Amino acid sequence: MLNFPRVLILLAIVCLPASAVAQSPRPAPQGEIVCADANEAMAQGDAEAAITALRACLSARLHPWQTEAELRVRLGASQLALGQAEAALLTYNQVIALLRDNGGNTDIGLVRRNRAVALLQLDRPQDALDDLVIAERSMSGDDFIHVLMGGAYMELDRGTEAIAAYDTAIRLAPDSPSGWVGRSAAFIELGLMDRAVEDGREAVAIDPEDGSTLNALCWALVRAERASEGLDICYAAVEAEPDSGAIVHSLAAALEQVGEDEEALPLFARAFELSPENTTIADDYARVSAANGG
Repeated sequence: MLNFPRVLILLAIVCLPASAVAQSPRPAPQGEIVCADANEAMAQGDAEAAITALRACLSARLHPWQTEAELRVRLGASQLALGQAEAALLTYNQVIALLRDNGGNTDIGLVRRNRAVALLQLDRPQDALDDLVIAERSMSGDDFIHVLMGGAYMELDRGTEAIAAYDTAIRLAPDSPSGWVGRSAAFIELGLMDRAVEDGREAVAIDPEDGSTLNALCWALVRAERASEGLDICYAAVEAEPDSGAIVHSLAAALEQVGEDEEALPLFARAFELSPENTTIADDYARVSAANGG
């Protein structure tokens, strides 16, 4: 598993503003505001309130199928924003079934893209890639689709194709750190450590306060055996996101590489506590624990 906070990138834009659902088929009749409180909650970034309001709207009365599809698109986006991947997958499956049953377009890019996010979170990269290929046909200018494609290709050990996907994302949105962060991780997987460091530096230059960008550079320097150049970056990443197991692990690995084993050991333990499912973190924690009589 990559020591890279891909989930942070996956969640970056899926809590969609109400205007984004204009891609859904046939919005409500002009002048009718359906579930206005949900729209307001989404605009404020309150995914929990949006889910509550949307469920209430869906259960209060029967809606035209186009309106129901639109409401469920918003519901799925809010579920993704809270990391509720299984619930979001069910919601988007319901949207696609609703479209199919009523002769609608089942290949709406927004629906397919967001379902791909849920599938990636559920470790189903090939299924996610299938949806992303469909989404890209109608949303070819959406850089996030290509970031997601890069993540799917990496999970499938198709590193060269991941690089190509991230290249496209960077070309479409050079001022977004997501493509640079993703390509840095892909370069690491291909053993191109200097290139990974370069991309990590680009990401930090774009967003020097974001934990995921800082961690991209930190981890690239660790893997390039240049941790001594990036300790300040690694500390800053943990300060930005102290509850990320991947980020805490990167700092621990950097400290171990420069010989600060006493400081590194509790950080390896903390990283494992935060992300026990991450095999890289688990393996490193087991290794340092055994070496220290744990």
